[in-house]
Amino acid sequence: MDSDWGSGQYRALTAGGGTALVKTLGEAGDPLAILQRIVEQAILLVAGAEGSAVELAGAEGLAYAATAGLLSGFVGVRLAQEGSLSGLAVRSGLVLVSDDTETDDRVNREDCRRLGIRSMVCVPLGVGERPVGVLKVASSMAGSFAQRDVGVLSRLADFVSTAVAAALELARLSTELMLAHEPDPVRESPGDVDAGIASFVANVMAPGALPCPDTRRRIEAVLEDRRFEMLYQPVFELTERRLVGAEALARFTDLPYRPPDQWFADAERVGLGIEMELAAVRAALGPLPMLPDRLRLSVNVGPGSIGCPELAEIIETAGPDRVVIELTEHLQVEDYPKLNSRLAGLREQRTLLAIDDTGAGISSLTHVLKLAPDIIKLDREITRGVDIDPVRRALTSALVVFARESGARVVAEGIETEQELAVLVDLGVRYGQGFYLARPSALRDLLDYEPAGASVL
Repeated sequence: MDSDWGSGQYRALTAGGGTALVKTLGEAGDPLAILQRIVEQAILLVAGAEGSAVELAGAEGLAYAATAGLLSGFVGVRLAQEGSLSGLAVRSGLVLVSDDTETDDRVNREDCRRLGIRSMVCVPLGVGERPVGVLKVASSMAGSFAQRDVGVLSRLADFVSTAVAAALELARLSTELMLAHEPDPVRESPGDVDAGIASFVANVMAPGALPCPDTRRRIEAVLEDRRFEMLYQPVFELTERRLVGAEALARFTDLPYRPPDQWFADAERVGLGIEMELAAVRAALGPLPMLPDRLRLSVNVGPGSIGCPELAEIIETAGPDRVVIELTEHLQVEDYPKLNSRLAGLREQRTLLAIDDTGAGISSLTHVLKLAPDIIKLDREITRGVDIDPVRRALTSALVVFARESGARVVAEGIETEQELAVLVDLGVRYGQGFYLARPSALRDLLDYEPAGASVL
């Protein structure tokens, strides 16, 4: 192991009390994530189940730690062990069934009504003599569970108990190891042993969480020598097919070939994600003066880079009223008010905000609601087949109406056929990009397209 990298990289990843790497490890072995998978699978396994929950036992009774279906939204609800079927299952160690909570004196009828439970099965979870909690499957109807369901859940009790207990213990041990082993200045090679521990724990709990030294050196070389080029995907006004702007896309030249998103992911993992994004933005916007004044360039920027003084300087130099910042759906935003505050200065200078990949997942819709973008970019998975799929058409139509009401514009990504284009125009989508219209190319090639007049992004 490279000793400089070992101590330095370990300190970088565990800065602030071990937050970076410990967070990664925590997500990989997150006991709550495992509990959530258990409750989701329980509903699929038991035909009569409408909801499921794992209740963990503690000094103050039983607490809903993970829920699904009928019981979704009740995480954190606490039940007394006395006077509840769950508590009785914990105390007796038996799988218990209530066919009708309205007539069963073993249940807390008021809690069951509040949770919408009419029948349920409670499976006690424990390791050895130590109770862990209960796996509960429930239904809003009486008599939903057959003896076969009880037998299936009984056979799974040991497995579920072990999975829950192991997840909790692994999370505790891995966090303790990452936080307890600080580099010792007395050692001859400070940090080497600690980095070895970090690497071992990381590669067991989350392979790839702690990148190898070669990854960092490769990213540093790319940044130092700018081993990438920028291509530009034209964006058109669809009815007249005139150019209104372009999206800048980084393409890396190092061999072996790896997709751009993998390069950016690796840079993020070694603590150089912001540097890589800023390098790409600088390269993308540098030639902007070559383009007609009416055209805008879009650059992909993550939440971590927004607010950096260097980003503001790059955009200010290029011309803020000609730049679109694209925030991708796949990047998590932890503090929307702070991000809005950081965006405010740029948006006051007429820099536009776009939400990329809208429709690809819940995150993109949350971005749209929380950030009020100027541009909503329709994900290529929605665009693809929109001419033959009524569900895609309905979603596109809904987003067009939403955009119109909120003052945003819709740009469809990934247009690949004449039929898709025609349907999008009929649905009211005014702007778009995709291989059918034009492939990514060098910036000078944009000059070959006829720019739109007043119809600009």
